Amino acid sequence: MKKVTLLALILSALTYSQSIKLDDSLITSTTGFEENLLKENKNVTVIGKETLEKKEYKNVEEVLRDSPNVMVQETYFGPVVDLRGNGERAISRVKVLVDGIAINPIDESMGTLPINTIPVNSIEKIEVIPGGGAVLNGSGTAGGVVNIITKATERKDYFSLNYGNMSYDTNKTSISGGYNVTEDLYVNLGYSYLKGKGYRDGDDRENGSFTGGFDYKLTDRQRIKFQGTKFRGNEDTSTAALKSQLAQNRKASGYSVESHSDRESYTLDHEFKINKDLTILTTLYDQRFKRNFVENSIMDYRMDMGNKHIFVPNMNAQMDGRFDEKSKGAKIRGKYSYDNGELVLGYDYNKTKLKRSSLISADGKKYNYSMMGITMPVNKPVFVNIDVFNDIYKETNGVYGLNKYSLTEKLELITGLRYEHSTYGGSRLSDSKINTNYPDMMGGKPIGIHKVRVNNSKDSSDNFAGELGLNYTYSETGSLYGRYERGFISPMPGQITDRTKNLEYINNNLKSETSDNFEVGLRDFIGNTYVSWSVFTTFTNDEISLIQGSVHNPATKWWKYENLSKTRRIGTEIFAEQYLGNLTLNQGLTYINSKIMSGEYKGEKVPMAPEGKLTLSANYKFTPKLSGGVTFNYVGKSNVREFDENDNTFTTKVSGYHFTDLSVQYKVNDYFTMTTGINNVFDEHYNYSETKNSAIPAPGRNYYVAGAISL
Repeated sequence: MKKVTLLALILSALTYSQSIKLDDSLITSTTGFEENLLKENKNVTVIGKETLEKKEYKNVEEVLRDSPNVMVQETYFGPVVDLRGNGERAISRVKVLVDGIAINPIDESMGTLPINTIPVNSIEKIEVIPGGGAVLNGSGTAGGVVNIITKATERKDYFSLNYGNMSYDTNKTSISGGYNVTEDLYVNLGYSYLKGKGYRDGDDRENGSFTGGFDYKLTDRQRIKFQGTKFRGNEDTSTAALKSQLAQNRKASGYSVESHSDRESYTLDHEFKINKDLTILTTLYDQRFKRNFVENSIMDYRMDMGNKHIFVPNMNAQMDGRFDEKSKGAKIRGKYSYDNGELVLGYDYNKTKLKRSSLISADGKKYNYSMMGITMPVNKPVFVNIDVFNDIYKETNGVYGLNKYSLTEKLELITGLRYEHSTYGGSRLSDSKINTNYPDMMGGKPIGIHKVRVNNSKDSSDNFAGELGLNYTYSETGSLYGRYERGFISPMPGQITDRTKNLEYINNNLKSETSDNFEVGLRDFIGNTYVSWSVFTTFTNDEISLIQGSVHNPATKWWKYENLSKTRRIGTEIFAEQYLGNLTLNQGLTYINSKIMSGEYKGEKVPMAPEGKLTLSANYKFTPKLSGGVTFNYVGKSNVREFDENDNTFTTKVSGYHFTDLSVQYKVNDYFTMTTGINNVFDEHYNYSETKNSAIPAPGRNYYVAGAISL
């Protein structure tokens, strides 16, 4: 038991991931119930409370960027979480949960993960499961699962008040608390507010979030729990800037983007312990996410009309985009414990509706008008309006069973099966208007085009997921596991409609894609070192591919979705941690080789999928009150697929990058702690995202200081 005690001390000091004690640590993301981590046949890592408090994180995105096996992409519409090399498809292949409820959008075009609407002060821990979760969570888990678990799950008295001042005139204040009002009633409340500028010129943000709920014990066997969250935020930012501009000024901005976001979520849980062996959990939820934005830019416009052509350069353009997604659902699951194991049975229902619109308005002072091979420069105004509206939905019913059976005292067999039926579809409307003041030579009337296109589509799919694995606990601190999982991704409603080169909408016959994941791994404490190591291979069949053209012209852009690709991802994840007196060392390495095996882009790497990530960390306790740490992160190189003006594809290679952060904590007394730090100490110039000619720069060297009162 001495080794187990030492293991607990070591793991409790982990900086970023494995802040857990293997022999009695409990996680919820693998079955929906609390489970012993040592008996899991998945590479589960946990971002614990200690990690969340070591630095002054502004949002969840920053927390995940410090996790060794998580990649965060910065897309046009916000951050996307990636595990195991899913790249540009990560938003539909990695499922992100909040207390077990998915927050992934049902649209890839304008969808984003609202992870930054979840206040950091409301989080108890984050469980990360790369490459697993299809039986429990259904479609969209080929890359894995990230479950953000809030403090609402903890029934303990606490009070926390935090204030932080950061670079770029940014201030953050948060207050939260929980209290057992009576023996049966527990309530919790929290509020977080952030206001300040960003790294780039013109960046500005302000947001606030409120959380609250209660946990009430009805009887010794029953309890109900309610939790609500409300977020509202405004942000002024910009699109990617030209690299030539960034070479002169790293803070250079692109075209301005003004956005407003609202998110609200309500969850009601009921727990019924029928007896010591059988427990039933029921969850009802209702959530809504709205995001409106206005982007200003300069665009060229080209329109072909038979033997007539219009080309307008350098138009002043504005896009008004609106995204409104509502999701309701229920989760019912029961766990039955028997002599040699436990059985989990469950049913999931979800219906998500999305209304998405984009209005592009542009005007130019002159244009080129061509007819029958003759081009005439015209110094007359031209006006373009393109209005697109999507009203789509996806409804899912799923049933599953997951069984853990002890073949021997040390060897456990894990089997699982899921059936899921989904229906999806909706309507599309496109309204294009082009008007000029130049008369048509043939008709003597001003050139005007007004075209309305409407499409209605509906489809369904039936899919199965399965899991087969073994977990061998060969010692009181070590386990060895192997597993096979078959997962699937059913189409999103926006993917079952194509737009032809004639700009007409047509329905396609898109199928679900399937994935086969093989993994072996171990976790143990060897000497003074904790080690977790896994090796994996994932094959995806019928991967959904997007083929498109006229990508630089929203008026004439066309696309089609097909099940073209087969991809292969192979890699390894290694984590190690040493406890050497007052010094704690951590190492994390993730390597991924991703390749497209068939389809139009056969032989290429999966776009936007970094080859790996290296995280090194050291923490030293100088005195009982003073401690400090340094963390180094390296993100590997990747590729970006782009289109030229003639719709030919080309690949841009993106170099790897690294950054180093310092942090210091001083515990003034039992209730008050000061934290200060420097992010990107060496002021490295790297980008959150980039293409051949443009990029979104990451912040340079920046600072923070914060104080926290905890009771």
